[in-house]
Amino acid sequence: MSSLGQAVQKALDSVKDPELDRSLAELGFARAALDAEGHVTVEVRLPTFWCAPNFAYLMVQDARDAIAAIPGVRSVSVKLLDHFSGEEVTQGVAAGRSFDDAFPGLSDGQGLEALRRLFKVKAFTARQERVLRRLLVEGRSASEIAGMHLGDVDLDGLDGREYLDKRRELGLSVEPGEPLAVLPNGRRPAPDRLVEYLDRSRATRISMEANTVLCQGLHVTRYPDDIDGR
Repeated sequence: MSSLGQAVQKALDSVKDPELDRSLAELGFARAALDAEGHVTVEVRLPTFWCAPNFAYLMVQDARDAIAAIPGVRSVSVKLLDHFSGEEVTQGVAAGRSFDDAFPGLSDGQGLEALRRLFKVKAFTARQERVLRRLLVEGRSASEIAGMHLGDVDLDGLDGREYLDKRRELGLSVEPGEPLAVLPNGRRPAPDRLVEYLDRSRATRISMEANTVLCQGLHVTRYPDDIDGR
């Protein structure tokens, strides 16, 4: 059971708060328990009682899907606790319902894919900004960076690997011959606008980082006896 428990934890580690682009487990927002029969219970506790239900639905649904896909897991129950719509989210995900079905009064009928893509774009933007900003600091010019390809840069470091992951999530190629600097739609930014684009990207990254610190602080304040989320 120890190997199955490790697989369950690894799966939970892969589930992210979409707004913060950080693991729910790492943030302390979720924890999983595996019993001897292979049944998994996941408890999700978010920083505030009023966290948007569509955000919460994404996280609970992703946690359930990630763990249910593990061979050897017989069942998964993901519970959203201490939340104003916790029961509706928990029951909706357990029943396999879409967010639109579970919250007809709050949805626009288009599901959560547009929201998911928005978060993916923000995460991509923040990761790319780190990589390109480092090249500027190293002395590369904006016009030089705008003309570079993925194969021209060592992307084996943490920022580089995460940047490639975010490209994949948006359906962008990670082949060595592809442009290094691209907009979320895959087009190259104009060389004379690259610095301006990076400045806007930096604002996105700083906002995400600030929200992470805020949410972690709120979570610790709300659950002072469970600081590490375990």
